[in-house]
Amino acid sequence: MLSKTLISAAIAAALALVPATRAAADSRDFIAGAIIGGIGGAIINNEVRKNKARQAARQRAVAPRTYATQPRAYRAPAKKTYRPSIPATPEGREIQSSLNYFGFDAGTIDGKVGSRTRDAIADYQRYMGYEGTGTLTSFQQHLLTSAYFRAEAGGNRTFQDIASHPDGTRGLLKIYREDLATGSTSERTLRPEPSAATTEFTDL
Repeated sequence: MLSKTLISAAIAAALALVPATRAAADSRDFIAGAIIGGIGGAIINNEVRKNKARQAARQRAVAPRTYATQPRAYRAPAKKTYRPSIPATPEGREIQSSLNYFGFDAGTIDGKVGSRTRDAIADYQRYMGYEGTGTLTSFQQHLLTSAYFRAEAGGNRTFQDIASHPDGTRGLLKIYREDLATGSTSERTLRPEPSAATTEFTDL
């Protein structure tokens, strides 16, 4: 009888202890889960904050800057002005050919009196003692072109005149202007050139 009582008491104690043990185990699992969950949550929150910071940095780098300034007044775009092309003329070709012949660089002989040709005209005018305006007077143009044609047709006389003047080819302009002033143009152009046929040789 005593043994039955002891066995019953042991079984009752065991039964009483089992729920307590389970309850203790469950509470330990809960605490451990809470700790792990708290750590995991903190890590996740930290990553979320980092991702937001990265996205904000990207948006700042890509988004245009905005300045809190007064709005600018609208300005209409400037109208383009087109300069009309310079017409090519035979007279322009004569002027350019004459300038280039006498060493005043007018560029390509295209008949268009543009800025380069005008610079050459101004050089010619200054060389001749005139004001370098870049625009020829009728006399200056006549002197320039007639001197060119005369030099081209002058043959040996042209070479002699070039050799006799310290300015070389340019010097022809001053020689021919002096001839125009003194009226000796015809005399200079009509003077016969010495030829080999008329040269006499004497033996010594």
